Amino acid sequence: MKKHPRIIFGLIFIVAFLAAYFFFSAEETNAPSETKEAEANKPDSNLLVNKLAERKDELLNNIDETGSKEQSEKFEITGVPFISQAPSGQWDNPVYQDGCEEAAALMAVYWAKGKILNKNIAEDTLAAIAEYEEKNYGGYHDTSAEDTAERILRGYFGYDNFELKKDIAIEDIIEEIKNGRLVIAPFDGRLLGNPYYTAPGPERHFLAIKGYDAAKKEFITNDPGTKRGEGYRYDEKVLYNALMDYPTGYHEPIVQIKKDIIVVGK
Repeated sequence: MKKHPRIIFGLIFIVAFLAAYFFFSAEETNAPSETKEAEANKPDSNLLVNKLAERKDELLNNIDETGSKEQSEKFEITGVPFISQAPSGQWDNPVYQDGCEEAAALMAVYWAKGKILNKNIAEDTLAAIAEYEEKNYGGYHDTSAEDTAERILRGYFGYDNFELKKDIAIEDIIEEIKNGRLVIAPFDGRLLGNPYYTAPGPERHFLAIKGYDAAKKEFITNDPGTKRGEGYRYDEKVLYNALMDYPTGYHEPIVQIKKDIIVVGK
């Protein structure tokens, strides 16, 4: 269990307060008679006890606030642009229908570089990435986490400030976000249960995770699978359960559950 310095300090102060109270009470009861001059110069024990009591209440309030803060922490990376993978709603076009990996990588790179992203830029760039993949790798439909990092982030964008992390836990995602690093990752979209997907949802999907709300136990995402995906929230267990890497290719069979992510920094 994590110990807070402020809580420890507060408990010590309360103990000191009680000790001081009994000390001064005993001193008043057992002290020999004094002269008027000595009595006048004697410290006011009641004043000291009262001050300690006031400080005690303040410390207790601070302890409560510290505990509440820990339970309600919210971390969200700002400035992450959002685009749908089908910027103009052209979901019947395979370039955009299968453009979730490209869209997640595009949002990540534009955030990292502080560049402005709009619908027109996104539409042209997604098409250009697909053309690059087709020319250099023979396809663009589905790319694993590793190939999304190498082919799109490093290959197309020439961006190197990322890390592929394998077999991660929920806490790993939270820690990366707390450290200001954006996470993009593959999922089984059917398990995410997003009501804005065309039912039953995409079996292979990619999105960006930009925040975490500890009070509600929710991840905050930019989900390019819907035009309503900006800041879309998923329950932490739902998101982690749906986290699933898949092989590169056109709907290749998924024979192993791997929980891999790409962590992108500025």
